[in-house]
Amino acid sequence: MQNKSPVSFCLTALTVILSWTAATGIEPLYERAPINYHTTEANTALTRLFEKAEKGGALASGTDREILQALLEALEIPMESQVLVYSKTSAQNSRISPRTPRAIYFSDNAYVGWVQGGEIEVVSFDEKLGMIFHLVKLTSREKNHPPELVRERSCLNCHAGSSNRNLPGLMVRSVFAQESGQPLFQAGTFHTRHDSPIEERWGGWYVSGEVEEREHMGNCFASAERRSTEVTLHKLSESPVSSLDDFFDPGPYLNGGKSDVVALMMLEHQVGVHNMLIEANLTTRATLHRHREMQKAFGESPDAPLSETNQRILDHLAVDVLEKMLWVDEISLPGGVEGAAEYLNAFAEKQKKSEAGRSLRDFRLYERMMKYRCSHLIYSDAFAHLPERIRTIILEKLHGILTNPDAFPEFAHLSSSERGHILQILKETLPGLPEVWASGEN
Repeated sequence: MQNKSPVSFCLTALTVILSWTAATGIEPLYERAPINYHTTEANTALTRLFEKAEKGGALASGTDREILQALLEALEIPMESQVLVYSKTSAQNSRISPRTPRAIYFSDNAYVGWVQGGEIEVVSFDEKLGMIFHLVKLTSREKNHPPELVRERSCLNCHAGSSNRNLPGLMVRSVFAQESGQPLFQAGTFHTRHDSPIEERWGGWYVSGEVEEREHMGNCFASAERRSTEVTLHKLSESPVSSLDDFFDPGPYLNGGKSDVVALMMLEHQVGVHNMLIEANLTTRATLHRHREMQKAFGESPDAPLSETNQRILDHLAVDVLEKMLWVDEISLPGGVEGAAEYLNAFAEKQKKSEAGRSLRDFRLYERMMKYRCSHLIYSDAFAHLPERIRTIILEKLHGILTNPDAFPEFAHLSSSERGHILQILKETLPGLPEVWASGEN
């Protein structure tokens, strides 16, 4: 029998512990000290916004659409990020259909969902708790008062399941959606990330734009014989579309009949990175807490070095984060991707440029998504507020990947020139780099 490496053993042990905890009814990691997810009051950009919201203010008057727009502006989420999903895969299923799709908007730091006639769903970030799920209760709001903000525990029934390693996280699912929007669950579903085949993506989603030379499941209705797993997809259009106006009334939506393919692909990348950043945050905090408690129990200094096992857990978390952030195993895009200029321009507005004019937000859109494959989420709140110990490990390993690639063969997809450009961009735009980054290597 092949022996497992120490790192593989630590990952397996951690996964077994999390799974066993969920199966036996013991509180999951995020509900225990030091995290105490549901018993700790959230402190996010959204909660701070509502604390300051006033009677008669921007969030207190106007139509649902106007309040949604005001919320996006306050959270600095571009309306051009709009993507539309018509499958009934949300807590507001009764309001979702191909004629009334659910709109999702996102930035580096928040995700917002809205359904016509329903509530606004918001995921924002707390530096100690990770992803927090709220409902902005439009349906019960009082005249000239901001709507009620409710922290929604039921979201974790899906968002903290096995697909997210039993931690609060996000999901992008592709399903076989019928004409009603109801998925054919017997046919299976796909959780999509930047390594997912295009052919498995966007079932139950509208897609404007094109991935050349590839078919996908978007803009389709599925049908099957009763209890059969054999599914037929019926396309709404035989060719790619730049506008979805023919499929539903675009009037209620902030970005009209657009569900941009580049925005969809960026959403999938971000979900994978954000989930991994939150796992690194919560698991690191739990590991450090366990270390301190063990030291106290044995009457030793809590400042003692971590055990070999705990250090390996953190090292493994760092590698997992970097695999997501550096686009490891990204699907090849030989024909390129064609999206709308509006989203590309909105995404570029937040770019941090090096002196040479390069940015981690520079698109390539053929062969691969980005010109420089280091995620822009390295500037996000979720990354900035990682515990200092894991943030330092990640950045030191990243420097090693960029300057000593032979020691990190799993990142061989990055060419020498690309590594050099990423190194220089980060040196000039990312504050708080560890000392190793001060070296003259480029």
